[in-house]
Amino acid sequence: MHRETGDRHQGRAPQMTKWNFTAMGQVGLTGQARRAAQRVARVVARWTGRPEAQILSLIGAGFLAIALVGFLRQVDAVIAAGRPHRQPATRPPPDRRASNPGDSRHSKDDDKERAMSTRTRREP
Repeated sequence: MHRETGDRHQGRAPQMTKWNFTAMGQVGLTGQARRAAQRVARVVARWTGRPEAQILSLIGAGFLAIALVGFLRQVDAVIAAGRPHRQPATRPPPDRRASNPGDSRHSKDDDKERAMSTRTRREP
């Protein structure tokens, strides 16, 4: 073990560099979105007493989050498109009553009749 490295880490955790979250949030604001966010940030800053830069960074972080979600949805769509086609299940799930459309044992009309007969009717 190198002597300088061992002495430096004994008894103390290494210090992390400080991050500028305000600047990171504002990266999401460009063009028209930035102009609109600046107008909103002025008003919100007056109401809350917070610095306008903090409000802008929160709005920018929101835009970045929306962009990230959109990107992840696109990646998911690409992955789904690349998968082989799914094969049908060997048997229907237990909650399906009539998996065969031509099956006369059960129909939508039967469901409607059953629902009407179980309802309580009010007498005038």
